[in-house]
Amino acid sequence: MHDQLVNHQPITHIEQKIGAIEKHTEHYQTDMKLYRDRIDIDGDSYPIAEVFDISYRYKENEVGFLYLHTSHGVRSYYITESPESFISSFRSVEQK
Repeated sequence: MHDQLVNHQPITHIEQKIGAIEKHTEHYQTDMKLYRDRIDIDGDSYPIAEVFDISYRYKENEVGFLYLHTSHGVRSYYITESPESFISSFRSVEQK
């Protein structure tokens, strides 16, 4: 039962788009999904064994950062909600 979703964390992608006349910013939401054996983010998959830690910088009502520390380097993501529940779930999965 490795495909059972354990927890998810909403993340925000922020992209700068440059048109012929103007520049604008696009925001779209997606989820970081925690399973017992991996974390999936928009088609990228990180096996739990390759995720060393998750940390964050976040203040209520601001855009913060969530850092996924992996064997391939640190990946950063924008967040608009506290990731404490997600990180707690990761720690319990990681210890098994």
